[in-house]
Amino acid sequence: MKPNLVQQGITYGIITGLIFVVVSFGAWSVGDANSFVSITGIANFIPYVFVILIIAGIKLRQQSDNKLSFQEALKFTFCAYVVYALIEAISNYMLFAVIDKDLTARVMEISMQKALKMMEKFGASQQQIDEAIKKIQDEPKVTSFKQVFLGTGVSLIWNFVKSLLLSLIIRREPKMEDQFN
Repeated sequence: MKPNLVQQGITYGIITGLIFVVVSFGAWSVGDANSFVSITGIANFIPYVFVILIIAGIKLRQQSDNKLSFQEALKFTFCAYVVYALIEAISNYMLFAVIDKDLTARVMEISMQKALKMMEKFGASQQQIDEAIKKIQDEPKVTSFKQVFLGTGVSLIWNFVKSLLLSLIIRREPKMEDQFN
């Protein structure tokens, strides 16, 4: 029996979304903005969603007589990424706009300091550094629903690209001779 790919996508989207929530709120609960930035930065660098969806996709393919079309794989992977993105957006909004309204400003300050150190390390001119500081200072110091909504839209575009790549990895089209039997 073929698995319901949308249902599986929702399930794995929830699983990966909950991992994001645990990491984000766990890093926040440490209480130090520097630790929060470091932990979430490392967690964002680790492609855990990608790896989980590859493993789950291969498992789904095996449950489907080792055949999974590109379209079916894309349905599963993108559905999972949509659910993940929604959970990510809701939890980010709750953390940055409801629970800790000052977190955005603290994270931006730390990010600015790190960016400036990196620019100096790579030999950026003072004019380039001043422009970067001005640009960062012009950014809003609070997280709004509009920012989260727009960020989710951009994230979904990138997630679709990742879904295409994942689908190429986990798909296994039926062989031509299998179609004639």
